[in-house]
Amino acid sequence: MKKEKQQIIEENRRRIAAIRAPYNPISGEGSTSIERALVEIEDFPLKKIYLPSAMIDDAQVSSLVAEGAKGYLKKLGRGCEERDILALWVEFCRKRLAHDFEYWARSTATISDKGKGRDIPFTLNRPQRQYLKAMESLRIAQKPIDIILCKARQWGGSTLTQLYMLWIQLVHRRNWNSVICGDIEKQSSIVAGMLSKVIGRYPRWATEGRTLTTTPFQGTRNTRVISIGNSRYSLGSSQKPDSLRSEDISMAHLTEVGLWKATAGRKPEDLVQSIFGSIASGPYTVKVMESTAKGVGNFFHRTWIDATEGRNNFTPVFIPWHSIDLYSKNMPEADYPAFVDSMDSYEEGLFELGATLEAINWYRDKRREIPDEWRLFSEFPSTANEAFQSTGHRVFRIDYVQNIRSSCVAPPFTGDIDNGLFTPAAPGAQKSSSNLSVWLMPEADPPMRDRYIVSVDVGGVSDKADYSCIVVADRAAMLSGGVPEIAACWHGHIEHDKLAWKAVEIARAYNNALLIIEANTLETEGTEGDNFEYILNEISGHYTNLYSRTSQQEIRQGRPRRWGFHTNPSTKPMVINFLIKALRDSLYIERCLPTTFELDLYEFKENGREMGAVEGNHDDRVMATAILVWACYNHPLPHVINNDKQPRRKNRIISEASI
Repeated sequence: MKKEKQQIIEENRRRIAAIRAPYNPISGEGSTSIERALVEIEDFPLKKIYLPSAMIDDAQVSSLVAEGAKGYLKKLGRGCEERDILALWVEFCRKRLAHDFEYWARSTATISDKGKGRDIPFTLNRPQRQYLKAMESLRIAQKPIDIILCKARQWGGSTLTQLYMLWIQLVHRRNWNSVICGDIEKQSSIVAGMLSKVIGRYPRWATEGRTLTTTPFQGTRNTRVISIGNSRYSLGSSQKPDSLRSEDISMAHLTEVGLWKATAGRKPEDLVQSIFGSIASGPYTVKVMESTAKGVGNFFHRTWIDATEGRNNFTPVFIPWHSIDLYSKNMPEADYPAFVDSMDSYEEGLFELGATLEAINWYRDKRREIPDEWRLFSEFPSTANEAFQSTGHRVFRIDYVQNIRSSCVAPPFTGDIDNGLFTPAAPGAQKSSSNLSVWLMPEADPPMRDRYIVSVDVGGVSDKADYSCIVVADRAAMLSGGVPEIAACWHGHIEHDKLAWKAVEIARAYNNALLIIEANTLETEGTEGDNFEYILNEISGHYTNLYSRTSQQEIRQGRPRRWGFHTNPSTKPMVINFLIKALRDSLYIERCLPTTFELDLYEFKENGREMGAVEGNHDDRVMATAILVWACYNHPLPHVINNDKQPRRKNRIISEASI
């Protein structure tokens, strides 16, 4: 048996053992959502408990652990009879409710066992515990609990969100109002029924003998006041937002946001902003936006992308299908070797993501049942990227994009270029001062001609317009049979003349690289286009390595040069098809992760001929990269200049140290 195969089998045994390991929220055994430690308290009904570390730090609890129940009572001058110990036990349990959500859920919350027609205590399943870990890390750090949750079905993400908010209202805060908003009223009514059941059956020991109830708030149907804590919760839907009371709220749970549709005069983002805008963020405030993925380009997807790129305050949480115990098919261990031998490259990737062989066995059957890859990924996503692939009209295949994404890394340098000097962005600086990302600084050793190529896609100026993008490729590896590599990318909004000169500055820094500026966008915009063509003509007098689409034969015939790359119904498919080939055959090394997101959002339009970004998104990185990669293979290869006397230029990075 191959060593690699044996390693897979041993790792699978470890994963199965971890899944089957005991989990007991009463004793705390098996909980990984927060840091815990095992304590023993003499004379308590439950002697060994894995308590949250924050609770152990409490002075009373640490004394109780050190003295035992009887010793602690004697120290306080209280009786040590059995009833006294039981009373102390109840006090201890009430204190634990504030530190240990899993214990609170199992001890106080009653929910319906889905599909089985019975009520059960709320015991978190495996994916719920993964999600809880993200929420608890924010709560313990005293940060706003702002989460965007991309979820698969059948694991109870909405249930956990809602009960976590109720826990905060009952145990941690007073006058802490919440809003629950679904796509349709039925979703909100389901939430209302769940909350009503939990509140109606809430044990009196947890409230010091008081009965927990709710009453309508000021006679309204959709807002109720909780008797203990004086907090209230409001229910509504995106289709009837006027029923929501979003003023003076501290928590909001927006569910199935991917389904929210734009209506006359109101977009989903408008409603989200009106609700979230009512929350003064701070410790124990909650903003949760969750949904199954419903395609790319919608508000939920755009917010998810912004969260993954750090452009908003949401923590992205994704639960893959293989974390859900329901999606598994047992097999004898004797079948492991043959099964491992039969795994294709995608299934090997699933194992790398953490799936067990049993889960992959189940998924193999599902792949036969759902042959359309994009439908399968939408229903049972292994990654967040797969979850959003619910369209059959994408231009670049998912596996091609995943292949190129594997080489993406964070840029070692972010900042800008000024007078030929690379200037790092100051810590905490605005994004506009860090538009340039650099993976490879320019090199002039050995002296080489045509090593670098720079491509420019021209966008607009306003914040809502398309972005402009400048991308640099290093072709040095092509001399030895390698492929070009993305060296740098400038991305932002800028006036068109400044963009052109910014591109010149970057091209000069990269050894006077060939500079290709996409020109047709502005040539078709009347006076602005004429002005841009004038800018290109002006640049040609100062920068000699500017791309011209005028052929040598036309030049010999006396025709004037036309500067820039013209994207039209002929050249656009040419460069896009070449990029498809480049992705498929690994003909270049991508470094920019946002470029791969744009590749995911690039689609064929309804007429089947036109291509572009999904509505509401941008394709500037795609077009700049497509032109760049095409040029890398259609421009003469770089070659070393045999000139020992040629001066070597050095590009300095200005930093605090150099100043």
